[in-house]
Amino acid sequence: MKRPEPFSLPPLAPYEDRLLHALAFFRTGRAVETQAHHCLSMYLRQGESRVMGEVGFYAKLLNMDVDDLLELIYTQPEQAQGLLAEYGAIAPVAEENHSA
Repeated sequence: MKRPEPFSLPPLAPYEDRLLHALAFFRTGRAVETQAHHCLSMYLRQGESRVMGEVGFYAKLLNMDVDDLLELIYTQPEQAQGLLAEYGAIAPVAEENHSA
């Protein structure tokens, strides 16, 4: 299976950063990075039906199997974006240079 390049997330806003530190401190005693990983995983599992509903909607527009579109988004997001371009700006193009 082709895997995309790994990405790193920017730092959290101060309030969310403090919440995450408190969660790690009170709940698990884990390192903040470990706890952040678990929080993101939990959020994704809890939001799976919403995310997959959106993937399914666009898969129908493209006459694709939902699992095939999910895999295309994962492995070749530019191609998925190209296929969906006729339906408008569905996924914003990532900016390479974040200027303030």
